[in-house]
Amino acid sequence: MLHYSDKNNRSYASNNASVSSIPSSGIHRVQSGETLFSIAFRYGLDYRELAKANRIDAPYTIYPKQKIRLENSRESAVAANPKATSSTPLIVQDTKTTPSKPATSTVTKTPVISPKSDTKDSKITSDWFWPVDGKVTRGFSNSGVSSKGIDIKAEEGALVTAAADGTVVYAGSGLIGYGNLVIVKHNDVYLSAYAYNERILVKEKQHVRAGDSLAVIGGKGEDRPLLHFEVRRDGQPIDPLDVLPK
Repeated sequence: MLHYSDKNNRSYASNNASVSSIPSSGIHRVQSGETLFSIAFRYGLDYRELAKANRIDAPYTIYPKQKIRLENSRESAVAANPKATSSTPLIVQDTKTTPSKPATSTVTKTPVISPKSDTKDSKITSDWFWPVDGKVTRGFSNSGVSSKGIDIKAEEGALVTAAADGTVVYAGSGLIGYGNLVIVKHNDVYLSAYAYNERILVKEKQHVRAGDSLAVIGGKGEDRPLLHFEVRRDGQPIDPLDVLPK
């Protein structure tokens, strides 16, 4: 397994895990160790829109010093779904209604569904699980630069585990405010992130199942042991408690 020491990564102790503002230039220059997923995560963008705006095809290979345009991806994401931060799925009208059976007021009673093209990728293929056993000490807030996830206080030496099946798309310490960070892509819609780890136990492109160990719990500054856990849907932070079991 791959192990990362946190001895030289204490700078995150004085920073909060939050979505970064897009630079005035609208450009991000790729740093060593970054992935398209970590850049999208940093700015609260949908990695698919970021890839499209920069004409980067799967498997989304990028290179140090490469310029990544951020503005176009945000504009296209907002244009495609101006209510991306809403927890309510879009209502899609049935275009296959026959002329002999006109649509009337029944539209208001139609169940809320997702676009058909996203259905196969909009659900997690496994149930969600808590990434660590512990107590939530800080809740989610989507206003300003407040917490974009939850903080979970756990036991010293506890293993941080995957909340659902997926693939590791980032494992490193390059995002300011997140310390040793692991990001798992569950499907085209959902990502989960595990921050402030003492050591990372997985590597990028590694497939993990729900419950597999990702890291050893660490903490932020003097607040240890602690896990900061985030969930992103279409690039936007959502409350992890909305998907985790009660």
